[in-house]
This record gives sequence, structure tokens and C-alpha cells, in this order.
Amino acid sequence: MDKTTDRYFTIHAHPIGPDGDRLPTCRIELAGSFDIGARVELRAALHTAAGTGAPILVDLSRVRFIDSESLSALISGYLAAERAGLSFRLTGAVGIVRRVITVIGLDHLLDPPR
Repeated sequence: MDKTTDRYFTIHAHPIGPDGDRLPTCRIELAGSFDIGARVELRAALHTAAGTGAPILVDLSRVRFIDSESLSALISGYLAAERAGLSFRLTGAVGIVRRVITVIGLDHLLDPPR
């Protein structure tokens, strides 16, 4: 388990068990505001997850803000997962976070809203 804490953001990565025939998934829960100060830690967490060989699910439900630097880290993590042959999904994005992800063209990675 990896947990990085700062004054304004947290990153918590942990495996979730398999459902039926599916592989275990690496779930990365993000909370707070993600700006240039979060970029390095976010990129590291996503690349570490890509190295596990498990599909990656990034939970954005508690993210209040995300800037271009942290979006770049998400894209880097997505590309690392793609190179490793892993699925990469974003879930829980709402409000401005969902809108920004849609505007930059990453909406194909978003789970449908519930």
C-alpha cells in the first residue's frame, strides 16, 4: 500500500479483489486539489500501479480541482498502462473535474455516471 499525504491532496493506492473471472484491480483513490505540486507523486503512483500488471481504476470522486500538470500525470499513467497492456479507467469524476477531462478528450476513459 502506498499513501502520500500533503496539505491539500492525498493519493492512496491499494488492490481490490477479483470479481468472478476478472483480474484483481489496482484502485488509486485521489482526494483534494491536484496541481503542479501533486504532479510528481501522482505520476509515480500511476506508474507504480502500471507495474503491478493489474488493471488500474483511478477514483476521482473526492477531487475538487485538477490542473494541466496533474492531467499530464494522468495521461502519462494511462500511456504506461496501455504500454503494459492494462486497462485504465477513471471513475467518480464530477463537476469541473469531469468537464475538464471531457474537454481534453479523455472522456473515453470515464466510467458512465451512476
